[in-house]
Amino acid sequence: MKKIYIVLLIVWAFFTSCEDKTASLQFEKDVMYEVYPALIDTVWVNASRRYVPPPPPGIDPSEYKLNRIKESNERFNKELAEFKEKKFPVDLVFLDKAVRKDNSKELQKHFKDAAILENSADTLEYRFDRKKLDSYKAFHLRYVARIPKGNDRLYYNECCYSIRGILSFSRIQFDSDKKYGVLTTGVYCGAMCDFGYRIFIKKVNNKWVVDKIEEAWSA
Repeated sequence: MKKIYIVLLIVWAFFTSCEDKTASLQFEKDVMYEVYPALIDTVWVNASRRYVPPPPPGIDPSEYKLNRIKESNERFNKELAEFKEKKFPVDLVFLDKAVRKDNSKELQKHFKDAAILENSADTLEYRFDRKKLDSYKAFHLRYVARIPKGNDRLYYNECCYSIRGILSFSRIQFDSDKKYGVLTTGVYCGAMCDFGYRIFIKKVNNKWVVDKIEEAWSA
């Protein structure tokens, strides 16, 4: 009788754990779809303004970068005004799944009162609901299942109107109270052209908003 009780207890614990994980994942998805328009707007603005390719030989890198950023800002503001006026969607290539990325330390560093559970970064991936993402008409997404490597990226380098490459989002990592979250996004645009951002989000008046975006890496 005791063995049967133990078996039933294990089975109950297993299904309870599965239900908790399912509910947690659904919560994360709901937050992602809620904050997605702000995420992609923020990433596009930063990527369009900040990326500067290496300068030609003999040119001072600092001066070259400042001049290119100034030109890029002027061009970006002009194009953005035209897009809004014409309601013209921006074409982007988009990795169709959210992948795992552990940002526990960064989350707690940014939000001082955030309590982080151990092993809070889920290792699973999940695919986006394309209908939910496509409902935001400002961007037209072309989905890919993987980030191409090497010379394969040259194809994607010609396909995109604004961000010349593939955009990806990681899964959202939350604090234990689920008041704060952090995720990363990457822009892959060819040889020596990978860069990413860390995006912090928080709940304000029952709505999720972008709190800060910072550069996370570049190549």
